[in-house]
Amino acid sequence: MPAEKHILLSIQPRIVEEIINGTKKFEFRRKIPDLDNSNISRKIIIYCSSPVMKIIGSFVVKNFYHSDFDTLMKQVKADVAYNKRISKYLIDKTSCFAMEISELNIYDTPLTLEYLRKTYPGFCPGQSYRYLSEEIKSDLSAKNNGL
Repeated sequence: MPAEKHILLSIQPRIVEEIINGTKKFEFRRKIPDLDNSNISRKIIIYCSSPVMKIIGSFVVKNFYHSDFDTLMKQVKADVAYNKRISKYLIDKTSCFAMEISELNIYDTPLTLEYLRKTYPGFCPGQSYRYLSEEIKSDLSAKNNGL
């Protein structure tokens, strides 16, 4: 049986801060693999984008939603202000994704983009998401007492 694929999500620093302080409960995406697929982990690895440029932690997807925009907003119980904010990001209102954030883990030893590129030639975090290699997962695990 192949190893579970872990998703590395690129997230802006201001959004990462909202996740850390608990004000952001869902991560919304226009496109993301089906997390109900048995070979894709529900543990999401967080890459904090520029200017931070580090893999800083992970979270577990408690619930995964995929639907049209209006249905999705009802599923996540979004208030009017939140609905308006997300509406600006989710342009295609027919296919929207939301991941409910749980079990947030901020790593003691984040991996910088500089380190990742030096150690894993050709590494690129991706603009939205990418799958994380087994080598990088092992490196993160070794430096942080597990993913």
